[in-house]
Amino acid sequence: MRDLQVDPEKDPVLARALAGTLRDEWRPAADAMRSAREWERRAYIMLTLAAAASRRVEWLRNWLKARPDDRDAVAVRHTMESLNGH
Repeated sequence: MRDLQVDPEKDPVLARALAGTLRDEWRPAADAMRSAREWERRAYIMLTLAAAASRRVEWLRNWLKARPDDRDAVAVRHTMESLNGH
């Protein structure tokens, strides 16, 4: 998870979400989580976004502020905290 680079041709949804995190935009991350239908895909997106939040958390804070009851945002936050040993 250190790399956080995603090929935009192979995974445009996750690439757009990661680019959004660099601009403190949460909507692409929310769209990526919402698009995940299979558990494996959902876990991959959640772990990738949690790692991105560990590096730059403002976009996740913005998401939680805009939608405090959004289960996807809360799941990303808990995963980030788990990755950080909290």
